[in-house]
Amino acid sequence: MKRRHGFITLVLALGVTTSLVAPASAAATPSRPNILFILTDDQNPDTLGCFGGKVLTPTLDRLCREGVKFTRAYTSSSVCTPSRYTCMTGQYASRCATHRFMKAHPPGTPSNVGFNVQVEPGRWNVAQVLRAHGYRTGFVGKWHTGGPAFVPIPSDADLHDPEVAKKLEENQRRLCDYIRQVGFDYAASVYRGNLADHKLDALIYHNMEWATKGALDFLNQADDRPFFLHLCTTLQHSPAPNQSIGGDPTMTPAGHLPAPLNVQTPRASIAARLKQAGVAGNMGHATWLDDGIAAVVQRLADLGKLDNTVILFFSDNATLGGKGTCYDGGARTPCFLWGKGRIPGGQVCDRLVQNIDFVPTIFELAGVRPPAEMRIDGSSLIPLVTSSQAKWREELFLEIGHTRAVCTPRWKYIALRYPSGVQQKLSDKTLGRPAYHMDVSLNLQEMALKRHPGYWDADQLYDLEADPEERVNLIRDPQHARTVEDLRGRLKDWLVGFERPFGEFVRPR
Repeated sequence: MKRRHGFITLVLALGVTTSLVAPASAAATPSRPNILFILTDDQNPDTLGCFGGKVLTPTLDRLCREGVKFTRAYTSSSVCTPSRYTCMTGQYASRCATHRFMKAHPPGTPSNVGFNVQVEPGRWNVAQVLRAHGYRTGFVGKWHTGGPAFVPIPSDADLHDPEVAKKLEENQRRLCDYIRQVGFDYAASVYRGNLADHKLDALIYHNMEWATKGALDFLNQADDRPFFLHLCTTLQHSPAPNQSIGGDPTMTPAGHLPAPLNVQTPRASIAARLKQAGVAGNMGHATWLDDGIAAVVQRLADLGKLDNTVILFFSDNATLGGKGTCYDGGARTPCFLWGKGRIPGGQVCDRLVQNIDFVPTIFELAGVRPPAEMRIDGSSLIPLVTSSQAKWREELFLEIGHTRAVCTPRWKYIALRYPSGVQQKLSDKTLGRPAYHMDVSLNLQEMALKRHPGYWDADQLYDLEADPEERVNLIRDPQHARTVEDLRGRLKDWLVGFERPFGEFVRPR
């Protein structure tokens, strides 16, 4: 199942048109599957039993076991925002053409991928295309890819104050309206970004039940059309998710609920279930998440829709000493694909897959073609999982901050190249801060620095088979010179396609 794949680009243009693609000629047919795309947050493999964690996650484990488990799944950019952008557009984040991104990174200048990309109205994304082809589209949970201006609320505001409650409701309305403009028919239980992004001291609790209710309400309102539901949980991101189990169950970004929600197995029962299963109590958040997914899956079954639903599961990134870098500890994440009668079950796939592949996979499942102006960098996973003879890529590429990388089944080459302005400040010692791989001083960059001794090296080569934690930089080992030359060539070929300078790989015009 191996081949040199390169990239399958469905079209060559980057722009978008102002008109939607024409809907499918026939109304939605029963043969078109529903699609549930679950995107979790900062989830590491040890919070899933199916990926070796000592946790209690029976529903997710069953779906993974009955579907296709991907052991080499990567996000192209290992922080929330660009990862989510890629999941919804099928393209690398550095292709973002929004006003904000292009103002910071004009054409012909280096791009610095981070929390600066957006999904916005008027630009193609998976929901917009599916809606144009007869799908009912819904979004629930963490957005974190742009949005409208919010009504300001003091960080220490009393969220029980009626005036504050009105502002919270208004902000939720604005955010949901924005998401509907992007391409979703339905938006509910939406978090703007991380809990801390709301700048409200009282909003320090995850509320999985609130996200679950948003998903259940969408399913309850479904009609005869197939649906696409993008369910994005806030678990397992900070603040410490396990602590939220004992937090205020009525607290949401839209204000206080009148009472705790009864939509999934009660969170109060988690501790006892963990004890009975012999699972450590500090892993309760994994079960909390699983309980929410279990409720959604059960509702699909009750509605008679589960057998015609495909479920794609992915985490936006991991946090094992590599978030915000190109190291596997941030970029390699849990992933599986499930679909009764559509996805051959019981498989473990060790091929290199990436979130650039999700949009074309969804399009193939839905039987739709993207508009001619929509560039897609990935390839559908369907041929890979349905045929043992399918050809597939032999490398994938990563981008974040000032780093770019190429990864093969065995090797990874990372290039750290600062733009001229940053390099000059480093030379004359006026930068005033560490020159992390990303410009933001994430504590996770410090974790990566401690975990990877070669963090500051401009060129890095790792043998992922012998050194999966990427601790030994082999770049100066003469016996690997040809490997370095090959990987550098592949990286250069990829970078040329962006028409943006990056060190000696692509020079400014």
